[in-house]
Amino acid sequence: MRLTPLLTFRNTLSAVQPIGDTPFGHRITYIIGEGRFEGERLKGRILPGGGDWLIRGADGLARLDVRKTFETDDQALIHVSYTGLYKFSDEITARLASGEDCEFGDTLFLTQVQFETGDPRYAWLNETLAIGEGRETQTGVEYQISSIEKTIG
Repeated sequence: MRLTPLLTFRNTLSAVQPIGDTPFGHRITYIIGEGRFEGERLKGRILPGGGDWLIRGADGLARLDVRKTFETDDQALIHVSYTGLYKFSDEITARLASGEDCEFGDTLFLTQVQFETGDPRYAWLNETLAIGEGRETQTGVEYQISSIEKTIG
């Protein structure tokens, strides 16, 4: 297998819904705002209204459960879903509070991404499994996504 860069994307967060402590951990829902994505084979905008249904454990490790919709510049709709891990830290919280963006690799922020579309121009995405790394910014999040390619031989 090999990793091939697929796309980068960035979106804002339009709202935070702190559900609170539950029997499974501390639940927070982040409502997705608008954004953009771009790669060699596709580009467009992220539609507002998706969400990240995050659950944070006592040790600061959180499980991501994200769904959003991409609209390509040629009007194809793509459902994007990913799960992943994010590690909260006091250092990252302080940096964001002081107005700094975080960099890739500053904390554990990894995802496994799947795509779903009915548009034949992008049907190849239905068979694409991807992984990515995220970072927090002052306005939301940014991800670098690579597809997992099967090597023959």
